[in-house]
Amino acid sequence: MKKLISTLLITLALPLEANQLDYFWDFGDGTVSHLAEPEHQYDAVGIYLVKRQVYQNGVLIKESEKEVDLVTPKIVELDITLPELITEEEQTQITAQLITSEPLEAIRYQWYLDEQPLSDALSEPVLDHVFSEAGTYVLALNLLWEQATVKSLKVDILVEEQTDPGDGDTDPGDGDTDPGDGDADPGDGNTDPGDGDTDPDGGDKAPSDGDKVPDDEGGDDGDTPDSNKSPDSGSTDDTASNRVEQSSGGGSLGIVSLLGLLCFALRRRK
Repeated sequence: MKKLISTLLITLALPLEANQLDYFWDFGDGTVSHLAEPEHQYDAVGIYLVKRQVYQNGVLIKESEKEVDLVTPKIVELDITLPELITEEEQTQITAQLITSEPLEAIRYQWYLDEQPLSDALSEPVLDHVFSEAGTYVLALNLLWEQATVKSLKVDILVEEQTDPGDGDTDPGDGDTDPGDGDADPGDGNTDPGDGDTDPDGGDKAPSDGDKVPDDEGGDDGDTPDSNKSPDSGSTDDTASNRVEQSSGGGSLGIVSLLGLLCFALRRRK
């Protein structure tokens, strides 16, 4: 009877041992565990690959893995800063603005332009680039931690054409130094020989209209038929100044006539 009971206990114990499971955890930071549901705390920020293996009677019956990302939760904000004006064939500075809750020194920056990489992954957030042609482009940025992408951002940018050098302030045909439109125009200044004060045809002294009239001593009573008449207009100049400016012979006869009139007037008063 005692032998039978011992046999039954051994028989019942064997199925329990056959169903026993063993666990193996690898947390990716060099720490392992054999518990079914272990707890683990990482000492440094990073991205870790956790592996779990399940054994039955020494035989691997199940295996799984999971990525634990401790970097992305530390990223607060990501933005791209560009100049207000981007011109073709000119160097442009592209800057990534990253704000994190704690330092992430292992972060690298990978830039793409229309899905083509502009360079290898950089440890600095600044990139200098020259756009060869004007147009619209898609600029993309990937934040890398080792080989894993933890954050991405895309922006559309417009690249302008270069300004035409013949259309600026130095345009010789449109600036202040235009020789055909400046202040020193020889045909329109104060020194215009056809419109100045020294015009020989429009001056104060005309050779045909001077103050002196040629003497004519041979005329009777001092009247010179041609002295007061303009050969061009035929009009007679009756002004007193022209009478005084007559020939010397006519002037002396006029004085004698005036003296005679004065003497005649005095005699009548007496």
